[in-house]
Amino acid sequence: METINELAARWAVRADAGNLSPDEQRELDSWLAADSRHLGAYVRARAQWADLDRLVALHGPRRGTTNSNPDTTPALSRRRLLATALAGVGVLGGGACWTILRDDRERYSSGIGEVRRIALADGSTLLMNTNSEVTVRLTKERRDVRLVRGEALFEVAPDKSRPFIVRANDTAVRAVGTVFAVRLENARVDVTVTEGVVEVADLRTRSGFGQGPPADTGAGVKRLAAHQRAIVAPARPPDVEPVVPAEADRRLAWREGMVSFDGEMLQTAVLEINRHNRRQIVVDDASLASMPVVGVFRATDLDGFAAAAAAALNARATRDGDIIRLQHGPPRN
Repeated sequence: METINELAARWAVRADAGNLSPDEQRELDSWLAADSRHLGAYVRARAQWADLDRLVALHGPRRGTTNSNPDTTPALSRRRLLATALAGVGVLGGGACWTILRDDRERYSSGIGEVRRIALADGSTLLMNTNSEVTVRLTKERRDVRLVRGEALFEVAPDKSRPFIVRANDTAVRAVGTVFAVRLENARVDVTVTEGVVEVADLRTRSGFGQGPPADTGAGVKRLAAHQRAIVAPARPPDVEPVVPAEADRRLAWREGMVSFDGEMLQTAVLEINRHNRRQIVVDDASLASMPVVGVFRATDLDGFAAAAAAALNARATRDGDIIRLQHGPPRN
C-alpha cells in the first residue's frame, strides 16, 4: 500500500501539471486497471489536491498585491504547498522515506539492514540495498537518477525516446532497456550489467552523452554488455572486466537479504556485513583480518557470521557492548 500511495500521489502531480500526453494517459489507464486499489488511491490523491486548491483560494494573495492566480501567489504558492503536503504522503518506517523535492526530483532512501523496492511511474523499478539513497526526476525527454549513497539495482523499462541515466559522483550510466546495478563506495563506482547494454561515462573527461544507442565512443566512455562489470576510480578511466552469471548473482546476493563471500579477506567481509547492521564487528588482529572467508550469510545476522568466522578461522568472538571482536585463538573457558 505504501508503494501504491506513492505512485498515486505522483500521478496526481503529473495530471494536475497539465494535460497528459496520449502515452502518459495510456500508462495511467493501464496502472489504474491493474489493481482495484490503484483507483481508490488515485481518487484520494486527487481529492487532496482539491483541498490544496481550496486552501490557496481561502488564503488569498499577499497584502498589497493584485495577483489572484494561486500558482503565482508569492505568499502561498501552490507548488510550495504541494512539495510540503506530498512529502507527507511518503512513508517513514525502518529508516525508509520518500519525498518530493522543490525541483520535482523524488528522493528515496532505505534504512540500515533494509532492502527496498521502488516502482517508478515509467514502468522501471529500482531495488535499493542497505542504507542507500537515490533521487529520481522523470521528464518527457529523459529519466535522471542520482545515486547519492549506497547501492541500487535498476530494471529499466524500454523507452528509446527517453534515456535512463544514473549518476554517481562523476560517473554516469546510460541505458534504454536493461538491468544493471550501481554501487557507490567512497570515490569508487562499481557498475554490473546482468541484462542488455549500458554506456558508462567518466564525466571528468566527457560532459555528457551523445544521441543514439549506447556505444564505446573513446576516452572516458565504455560500452558494457550483459555479464560485464566496470569499475571507475579517481584518476582512472572505466576499467571493464567480464563477470560470469554466478559471480554476478553472488555480488547481488543482497537482493535476497544475503551476503556471499568466495575467498575475500575477513576484513573485507566484515566491512560488507557491517553495512547492514547497527552493531558492528571489529577484527583486532591484522593477520586474522587477511584470512579468506567463504560462505553465504544472512546480512543482518551479525552474531551468526561472527560465530561462523570464528569457528572456521580458529578465532574467538567476544562481545563488547554493541561491538563483536574477532581475535586469534580458541574461545576462552
